[in-house]
Amino acid sequence: MGTSTAATATGPARRRAATCVSLALAGGLLLAGCGGGGTAAPAPSSSAPAAPTPTVAAADKGYCDTVARVQAEQASPQAGQGGVQKASDAARQQVGELVAAAPAELTNDWKTVQRLTEQALGSLAGTGGDPKKIDRDELAKLQQQSQPAVAHIKTVTEQRCHVAFRTPG
Repeated sequence: MGTSTAATATGPARRRAATCVSLALAGGLLLAGCGGGGTAAPAPSSSAPAAPTPTVAAADKGYCDTVARVQAEQASPQAGQGGVQKASDAARQQVGELVAAAPAELTNDWKTVQRLTEQALGSLAGTGGDPKKIDRDELAKLQQQSQPAVAHIKTVTEQRCHVAFRTPG
């Protein structure tokens, strides 16, 4: 989120604060307007032959489609628009959809991310939506608690959905 001034805290940085805070827990699983970046692997170089696109198993299609849709929503220029409450609601909905769509192997991990996201959003709400006032130590603790779940989500999702995650930044 950088070194925003009080003036910019009411602008784009503040509007995206809820999305940034909640998705910071996901360690780059999702995108946010927190500094750019993406989750998809870079396109192959034009000098290398294109590898065939792996197919997603039918059992994983719903989950993989949800991951792709949420990533696209987060990459959208409209992500985080409409104020902190709207961005918080969108983040809650997206994580909830991932919990609902997750294969059994990932359900508990996504529930962990959901619980920790809710805690982070509660902390943000307690600041009046000002990302400069959020307790960074608390956010770091929540991120640390999410790491095992996030690592498992990344591994399984990369294998099943054929996506490569990288941390936004």
